[in-house]
Amino acid sequence: MSRTAHPTARALAIAQSQQARQQRVMRQLSWLVGLTLVAGGLLIGGRAFATTTASAASKPTAHAASAASATACSHCGVVTAVTAKEVKGQGSGLGIVGGAVVGGLVGNQFGKGSGNTVTTIGGAVAGGYAGNEVEKHLKKKTVYKTTVKMEDGTIKKFTVDHEFKVGAKVTVEGDDLKAR
Repeated sequence: MSRTAHPTARALAIAQSQQARQQRVMRQLSWLVGLTLVAGGLLIGGRAFATTTASAASKPTAHAASAASATACSHCGVVTAVTAKEVKGQGSGLGIVGGAVVGGLVGNQFGKGSGNTVTTIGGAVAGGYAGNEVEKHLKKKTVYKTTVKMEDGTIKKFTVDHEFKVGAKVTVEGDDLKAR
């Protein structure tokens, strides 16, 4: 009887060893996928920031000479206050997908049977939410709430992507401000 028990115990030990090895491989794979998604998100965010910065730098900042020579300018004013505010960026969906994949892989490592399915789905949902929040955080930017006293005496408030110093002379172009 001891001879039949021994091969079964050995087969069980081999099966457990293989299962442990598979779990290690899955954990390593999930870390690799997660790191790849984070690196991709950083590259996308960096490119978006570089594109935004380059386009803002290429816009002309001086107003036409004809407006400067006008005696009364209905769209001219002086900056009276500036407050910087940091706002979250927009999620593109990449964070949701990446987070859901990683969360699903991690959740799949826990539970058995229907419990495994629940943890996989829960991990995917939580990972998707977390991935979206991480993407928004990576794409955050600073906006400037700027108060302008117009030449006609009215006060107008703007939220713009670039900072003006208090006392700077500006012109209003739609919802944007330009230096004069």
